Amino acid sequence: MDKNIGVMLDGRYEIKKRIGVGGMADVYRAYDRSEGRDVAVKILKNEYTKNDEFLQRFKNESKAVSMLSHPNIVKVLDVGYNEEMRFIVMEYIDGITLKDYIEMKGRLDWNETSHLVIQILRALGHAHDRGIIHRDVKPQNIMMFEDGTIKVMDFGIAKFTYELGITATAQTIGSVHYISPEQASGKMTDGTSDIYSVGIVLYELLTGRKPFDTENPLTVALMQMNDIPVRPRSINPDISVGVEEIILKAIEKNPSDRYHTARDMINDIEMMKNNPDHVFGYKFSSFPEETDNNETEDIKIHPEPDSDAVQKDEEEVDYLDYDPDEATPNYFIDSRRRERDKNLSVPDNPEIETVSGNKLLTRLATIGTVIAMITIVAVISGFVSKIIHKNDPSTFPMPSLIQYNYDDMVKKYSGKLIITVEGEPVYSEYVADTIVYQSIDAGTEIEKGTEVFVNISNGKNTSIVPEVDGLSSAQAVELINAAGFDVVQNHIFNDIVEYDKVIRVSPVAGTEMEITGKVTIYISKGKQTDAKILPNVVGKSKDEALRILKEAGYTAEVEEKDDKAPEGQVFSQNFPGDTLVNPSEKIIIYVSTGKLPTADVPFTLTFPERAYGVVTFKVYIDEKLVQMVEDINIEGFTEYSFDITGSEKQNVKVEVMSIVTGDAAVIGHYKFDFEEKKYEVINENMKGALEAIKAIKPEETTQAATQAPPPPPVTQAPPVVTQAPPVHTAAPPVETEAPPVETEPEPPAATEAESEADPVTE
Repeated sequence: MDKNIGVMLDGRYEIKKRIGVGGMADVYRAYDRSEGRDVAVKILKNEYTKNDEFLQRFKNESKAVSMLSHPNIVKVLDVGYNEEMRFIVMEYIDGITLKDYIEMKGRLDWNETSHLVIQILRALGHAHDRGIIHRDVKPQNIMMFEDGTIKVMDFGIAKFTYELGITATAQTIGSVHYISPEQASGKMTDGTSDIYSVGIVLYELLTGRKPFDTENPLTVALMQMNDIPVRPRSINPDISVGVEEIILKAIEKNPSDRYHTARDMINDIEMMKNNPDHVFGYKFSSFPEETDNNETEDIKIHPEPDSDAVQKDEEEVDYLDYDPDEATPNYFIDSRRRERDKNLSVPDNPEIETVSGNKLLTRLATIGTVIAMITIVAVISGFVSKIIHKNDPSTFPMPSLIQYNYDDMVKKYSGKLIITVEGEPVYSEYVADTIVYQSIDAGTEIEKGTEVFVNISNGKNTSIVPEVDGLSSAQAVELINAAGFDVVQNHIFNDIVEYDKVIRVSPVAGTEMEITGKVTIYISKGKQTDAKILPNVVGKSKDEALRILKEAGYTAEVEEKDDKAPEGQVFSQNFPGDTLVNPSEKIIIYVSTGKLPTADVPFTLTFPERAYGVVTFKVYIDEKLVQMVEDINIEGFTEYSFDITGSEKQNVKVEVMSIVTGDAAVIGHYKFDFEEKKYEVINENMKGALEAIKAIKPEETTQAATQAPPPPPVTQAPPVVTQAPPVHTAAPPVETEAPPVETEPEPPAATEAESEADPVTE
C-alpha cells in the first residue's frame, strides 16, 4: 500500500488515494479538514527531495503556478515544505481530461471545438502575460467539466521567460505529439510554442487524428521539425477554409509565422464563429500553395536501401541504435509525401513520374540528402555530440526507456547499460512491468556501463467492489471508501429491507475496477406505509420549526448559514416539505445568520502599452471602499487579475492609485452579479486613468521635432473620472519634455472599452 495514504500534511490535508503518477511527482486526492473540501495534492517523489536540481524545478513550479488566477486554470491553494515532503495543494477537479473526451467522441464539430479552444487560449494568454510558458499543452493536461468548462493544469514544467533566456537547454520537454519544432530541437521557447501545441490540439479535435503519429518519439520529433501534415480539410471536408487557415497558421514551423499571442488566435476564432464563410487569405511558409489540379512543388523521395542493411520498425528506432550508415531514411518522408506516394510510380532507375504527368529526373539519394538527414538527427536535443563521438564507443546518448517493458530493455541494452529498478512498482496508465521513469534523461551523453535507475509500473490501480448488502449506510460507505472508491448514495422505499440498510450495490460485489470509478449503493428508506408527510418549515423561525417537526414525529438538527433571509429564519431543509419521509430520517433545517452569502468573482484589468509603475487598486461597492490590492508593479504586463468579493447584485467602482504620489483616478464602473459569478462593464478607461496618475511612459520618437507641436495639455478630468485629480490642472511634465508622436485626439472612453474583449463575460 502507498505509504502516503492516510498521512496528514500540515495538520489539515488528509491523503486519501493516489490519482496520478508523474515523472517527478505523484498526485493524490486529499481532504482539507480546515475548509471541509476535497483537494488535489502533488507530492515530490522521495528520491528527488535531496536532489538540488529537481528541488529547484519543484520550487519554480510552485512559484510560477501560484501567481496564476484565472477561471480556466486549475487554482493552486497552498504550497508546503517540511523535512520529509515537498507538496503543492490544488483545487480538486471532478471531471475528465480532454484526452478522455476525444477518445469517447472521436472528432468534434466546429461549435464545440471553438468553445473549448477559446478557453484554453484564455488560460495560456493569462499565463503568458505573466511571463509564464506552459510548454506541455496537451489533452492530458486539460480538464473538462460536464458543462464544457475547461481548466488547464500542470504548469509543472513552466519556466519564467527570463529564466529561459539564461538556462535554455537541449532537453525536449513535454509530450512529443504536441511539442513545437523549436522544443523538439532543444531551442529556446516562448509563448508561440504553446500556440503551436494548441494548433495541434485543434487539428486533432476537428479531424480525430494527430498530424504526426507513430510509436517512436524520435520519429515524431523529426516530423514536428520537418514534415508537412495532411491538410485538415483533406481529412474532414466539413472544416471550412477559414478554420483550416487558423490551424495552419498556429502550426507554422517558424515561430514568427504563427499567431503572436493567444488573443490574436482567439480573435480569428471569434471571427469564424460570427462569419463561418470568412476567408483570411493567409500565406503559409510551411505549407505549399494549393492549385486547381492539386499539383505542388517537386518532392524528393528517399529510396529503400538496396543492401542488407538493418531494417528497423519505427517503434524500435532509438537514440542509441541510430547509425546513419545503416538506418533506412524512410523516417524523413513527411506526411504529404506519404499521401503522394500512392500516386507516384517509382521505376528501377532514378526517374519518377508525378500525378500531373511531369517527368522529373531526380537523384534520389544524393550525398547532400544523406548529409541533410544526418544533420536533422544531430540537431534534435543536442545529438550533434552523438555524431562527433561516433567513433568513440565509450560514449553515446542515453536512450528513452519509458513506455517500454523492463525485461525487454535489460536484454536490448545488455553490455551497454546497467538498468536497476528503484523503489516499489507504482500504479500508472501503463501495463505492468513497463518503465515509467528513468533517472537519466534521454539524449544525455553517457559512458558505456552507466547505471540508470528506473521505476516500474504496477499497472492500473484497480480494486474489488466489496460485499455490503444488508449493512448500514455508514458501514457500507466506510468499506467502499477503504477499497478506494467514491460512493454515490440513492435512498428508496423498500418493504423488505429495513430502514438505512443497503438493498444492493452497483457494480455488483466482486467486480474489479479502477479506483477512479464510483460505486452506487441503494439504501432503504423503509416501508412507504411507515412514511409520513414532512411539514414544510421554510420561512418559520428556528424555534417554531423545531416545534412543528417534533409534533409531526420528526427529530431535527439545526445548521446556521449565511443567507439573505432574516436572522433566525429557516431558509431551507434537507428533505423537501410536503413529501413522504420516514420519521427515522435525520432532518436538518438551515437557519439564516442574517448575513448575506458572499462569493468571489474573478476580475481582469487590461493595461495599454507603456504602462508602468507600482500602483494600488481600490474596489468600491456602492461608493464604500471594500477592498484594496496593494503594491502591484504593472510595468511589462498587459493585464492583471484578482478576485472581487461581494454578495447579490452590486454596482462596483475600481480606482487606481500611484503609491509614489498618492494620486488616484477611476478606471471604470461595473455591474457585478455575485450569485452568478459574472460582471459586465458599464464604462472603462484604463488609459485615461493611468495617464491621470502619470503611470504611462512618454512615447519615444526621433521625428518629434519635425511634426506639428502637440495639442495643449488636458485641463479637465476624463469622462469616467468622478473627481478631477489635481494632476489635471496642469500639463504633466513628461508631455513637455517628450511630445507624443500622434497629434490626433485620443478616442473616447467608450470606444476603448468596446475594443477590449472581456475574458469573463465573453
